[in-house]
Order: sequence, then structure tokens, then C-alpha cells
Amino acid sequence: MEEPTKKEIIDKLELVLQNKLTKEEVADWASKYVMTDDHPVNDLTVFRFLKTVSGLDTLLGPEEYMYDDEDIKDWINKYSDK
Repeated sequence: MEEPTKKEIIDKLELVLQNKLTKEEVADWASKYVMTDDHPVNDLTVFRFLKTVSGLDTLLGPEEYMYDDEDIKDWINKYSDK
């Protein structure tokens, strides 16, 4: 399995914004890269981005996510190649 690119991570986040993927699905996907040595990530920027995205499904309370659509858009802007 190849390490993901920033574009792949952004694509997943955009699918969350479009309600085509859940926050849990994307957080689980990102977690497999940051929580295990089975899928090493050599690009430090990509690793940091994945680490951030792995917390996407963090809850503040029942049905209340810590991160909202504005946070996701901020992440996309921060990590987009300009």
C-alpha cells in the first residue's frame, strides 16, 4: 500500500463535505497510517495531515463533533498546494 498524497486526503475530506463519506470512515482510513507501522508514511507533511484527519470523528458529546465543516475547509486550504 502506497502512502497517500495530500490530494488524496483532500479528496476524502471533500467527500465528507458532500456527505458521500462519513467522518468516521475518513478518520478510520487516516488512522491506519498513523497508528501502525504497517503503512509507513515518509512525507512529514502528509503524516501531520493524516494525524489531524484521524481525529475527524472526535466527539464533544453525544452527536456533537469537535470538528465541523469550517474546520475541514480550513484543513483543505492549509494543505492545498497553491
